[in-house]
Amino acid sequence: RNLISQETFKFHFENLRYAKNRNNTFLCYEVTRKDCDSPVSLYHGVFTNKDDIHAEICFLYWFHDKVLKVLSPREEFMVTWYMSWSPCFKCAEQVVRFLATHHNLSLDIFSSRLYNVSKPETQQNLCRLVLEGAQVAAMDLYEFKKCWKKFVDNDGRRFRPWESLLTNFRYQDSKLQEIL
Repeated sequence: RNLISQETFKFHFENLRYAKNRNNTFLCYEVTRKDCDSPVSLYHGVFTNKDDIHAEICFLYWFHDKVLKVLSPREEFMVTWYMSWSPCFKCAEQVVRFLATHHNLSLDIFSSRLYNVSKPETQQNLCRLVLEGAQVAAMDLYEFKKCWKKFVDNDGRRFRPWESLLTNFRYQDSKLQEIL
């Protein structure tokens, strides 16, 4: 299993309004098959930026090269991302193109913080993600707990929210709602 440390999670996923020295994106993913009433988990793990390739693009390469070759194009799949940063405008553009060519795939993106959303092109591409069928949301306490439980080497410890988690979630969520 591909897990991140507790310290890495707390540092990179803390939903600060202004996150200094957090130049890396962590993308925790789960791929499930929509199977009648209950989804079946197929893959999960963690990607991070590698050699100037953003985590989202690393996921898309992996998914295209490893996963699409073994999955049936007639089945429907759900991909969920828990991200330390929302996609930049270039990554969002590539994800939009990917979704446009993979109609049997749905994508939910939960981000801890919004990346560069003062730029119009970033705002536009976040909206394009939604128009292409992706669900885009800020991580709330429930998503942080879920991410902690599944993707963090937590030694059986429960997630302990940081003091400003709820306040910062409200800020991130309201900014995202303004954009969308």
